Amino acid sequence: MPALELLKEKLQRREIVFGSTFSAINNLYIPKIFKGVGVDYMLFDCEHGNFMPELAVDMLQMCRACDLPTIIRVQDCEYHCISKCMDMGADGVLIPRTETEEQVKLAIASMRFYPRGRKGAGGIGLLRPGEDCDAFNNNRLLFLQIESPLGVQNLDGFLTKYGNEIAGIIIGPCDMGIMSGEGLAATSSPKVVEQIRQVIATCRRHEKSIGMYLSPGELRRWIGEGMNILWCGSDQGFMAAGCKNTLNSIADLR
Repeated sequence: MPALELLKEKLQRREIVFGSTFSAINNLYIPKIFKGVGVDYMLFDCEHGNFMPELAVDMLQMCRACDLPTIIRVQDCEYHCISKCMDMGADGVLIPRTETEEQVKLAIASMRFYPRGRKGAGGIGLLRPGEDCDAFNNNRLLFLQIESPLGVQNLDGFLTKYGNEIAGIIIGPCDMGIMSGEGLAATSSPKVVEQIRQVIATCRRHEKSIGMYLSPGELRRWIGEGMNILWCGSDQGFMAAGCKNTLNSIADLR
């Protein structure tokens, strides 16, 4: 089964999926490494990382060639940010700072063809082999990133009205901390943890996949709390960790 189809099925069944981040290293060999170790998806960070869709196109095409599903966290919820990612070959988008129904409606309109949206046709990576407009609409994944108390408050409405268009919900814990008045406390703040648990409960009611950017040490805790979309690490982070492990081994021999 193609990896994108398998990812869709796992999300629908709320099974655990694991992915990491392309944020800094633009090298066509890197997707093969992540594919080889068995990740379910890779997320291109175009909000905070070094990538823009135009710079990521070769990497996106390599991911498609080696059957590695891709999600792009876009810079903002704007048509040109979202549609171009689809044109370049992304399998899905993550919309940061989602707080309002207008954002959700715009995201759907920007990534779906008529009658489900208003997306224009074009771009070298738009369609996978054999896809038509209906298949494209069904095969591309929309994730909303909830990063504020307002987003938490409005999430039930998003999922009630647009749940059939949304593949999953991703929490942004650091921005949640800032928007909750806790600074960068993230999951060390009881106030933030309570917001996260509200999101998990809402997703559970709607039978929707839920996840968060996590450190390795947090994975077990939040799986136990009900998360199934695991997003951890980055290209440069794993490179640094591998180098550090080797240097520590050398230090032990001295």
